[in-house]
Amino acid sequence: MSQRLIPPYLSGASRPLRAGAAVTGLVAAVLVPAAATARAHSAVAGTTTCAGSQTVAYSPGLTLRKREAVLHGTSTLSRCASSADPTITGGRSTFKATGRLSCTSGDYSGTRKVTWNNGRTSTMSFRSVVSVSAGESVVAIRGEVTDGEFSGQKWSAAFTMFTARPAACATPEGLPTAYGRLLLTVGSLVPGRSAPDLSRPSRH
Repeated sequence: MSQRLIPPYLSGASRPLRAGAAVTGLVAAVLVPAAATARAHSAVAGTTTCAGSQTVAYSPGLTLRKREAVLHGTSTLSRCASSADPTITGGRSTFKATGRLSCTSGDYSGTRKVTWNNGRTSTMSFRSVVSVSAGESVVAIRGEVTDGEFSGQKWSAAFTMFTARPAACATPEGLPTAYGRLLLTVGSLVPGRSAPDLSRPSRH
């Protein structure tokens, strides 16, 4: 994160400055605008939308009944369009989360880190709700960018889960992994998808 540099205050305009103080003031005058520009860039207005794919591993595996689980995920972001930063065309991300969920319902929360194609990164907090829509398990995600590119902006995503072994949901071991489509937007909510109300506590 950018470090805020505070220029030294002068105790009297009529008093001569020492050479060291003059140099310090000059350096601060140069660096403060640069730091302010970096902070302004992180909160620039606009939206960034990416369509991609995601793979998630569950421990323990998901069953037809809710239980506590730890999730690790990796995502490939492609076909990105950004009015906030036109240099973004794609990226990769990882996330870790915990929650109480099944193959068809539940919720979880965690942290995601995105590394964009331009070398910048975004750290994102989030909470997700799993539901069934048109026979598919869909995860609605909502959160906030807490650090890096787009810091302070809201973000959302929709993850449509596919399974190579759907019958695994009915076994004691459960479903170990899932993959699917990911639509991610920074700067606005994904239209047509419900998201959790973070003002209310979860009910299990």
